[in-house]
Amino acid sequence: MTADTKTLTVSIVGKDYQVACPAGEEESLREAAHYLHSLMESIRASGRVVGLDRVAVMAALNVSNE
Repeated sequence: MTADTKTLTVSIVGKDYQVACPAGEEESLREAAHYLHSLMESIRASGRVVGLDRVAVMAALNVSNE
């Protein structure tokens, strides 16, 4: 990690992740993590997808399709 990179902790669906982030991009990373958290919670709440790994894959497919 370089001097212009920070490590941020983001929480997604109740789990904390340490993520490297370029200096000045912290807010963008936080917004992306919040968006992913919301999307995964919505998918999980639908009850149609079981298992956090499957919820993550469905969220990734949704984001890729946007």
